[in-house]
Amino acid sequence: MNDEPITTPEQATATPSTERRFPVGTQLTLLAGFLLFLFAAAGGSVSQFVTSLRSDEPESTTDAASTVVALSELDAMPYAIASDVPLIADAALVWDVVGEQVLFEKNADRVLPLASVTKLMTALVAYELVAENTTVTIPGKAAAQESASGLRPGERFTQAQLVDLALINSANDAAYALANAVGSVLGPTDATAQFVAAMNVRAEELGLQTLQFRNTTGLDLSANEPGAVGSARDVSQLMAFLVSTYPDLLKSTTKDVIRVYNAEGDFHDANNTNPLVHEIPNLLGSKTGYTDLAGGNLTIAFDAGYNRPVIVTVLSSSRQGRFADVAALIEAVRTGSID
Repeated sequence: MNDEPITTPEQATATPSTERRFPVGTQLTLLAGFLLFLFAAAGGSVSQFVTSLRSDEPESTTDAASTVVALSELDAMPYAIASDVPLIADAALVWDVVGEQVLFEKNADRVLPLASVTKLMTALVAYELVAENTTVTIPGKAAAQESASGLRPGERFTQAQLVDLALINSANDAAYALANAVGSVLGPTDATAQFVAAMNVRAEELGLQTLQFRNTTGLDLSANEPGAVGSARDVSQLMAFLVSTYPDLLKSTTKDVIRVYNAEGDFHDANNTNPLVHEIPNLLGSKTGYTDLAGGNLTIAFDAGYNRPVIVTVLSSSRQGRFADVAALIEAVRTGSID
């Protein structure tokens, strides 16, 4: 699965926000540097869900790198995770946002392909660069992307609607249209490349050093080159930033399905790519990802109680195993005991 050009790109339209949410103007030098780099590089229900998903998966356990940190009673969160939670994923992290503590980790710093988890950064940069009511016209090249949402050339949506489609339905056409439109605000050269450069700038600003983006969708560029890479730790930190700073950005991902109307009144129904959406108590947001190189990825945020958001991220699992892995870690958080 690759993000290959199919038709000649058309310019999408975007109106810049009168008040940008991060200082892109001060980052032009960094953007240019990144462009050069880019071109050069070219409860019980949860338990039952785990059981059903694992029925056709090979048995796997965590390795010696897995660790656990229990919270004290003063943290007002009576949860801890046993260090022997079996996982299919090669890497995982459970992060207590308020307590700023790792509750569980397995190869959390290993850099792996991100697949569509990439779209969390796509959504963030689009949200911070232009107003939510900015009108974006779908260009032909966006409509030609491999995607379940079926956007058509010439349709017009707001930035916020396309962000919702990119996150809940993992819509590649929506992500491409956002990059093409918002990237044109950054300068006169290749809009999509400028947007990708802005994604890398934002990752650096947030201190997420392992996150490296080569496209806006996370689709594999070739049989051995992923569209984006990063660690479970940095993905979790990105998710924590979104939950803490822009929680409404993730709201659509807590629903089974949304209906999005274009400017002409026609609509698209978008189904959530995360089947756990109603199995996770107090879900705050989630993002799935799957490609041949990445395997199955999933990051979620949920409120574990006492207004205590917890992030669970698994990378390099299987298509079904990512959901079983996350469900098992959530169950461990909810039923664990203080050490």
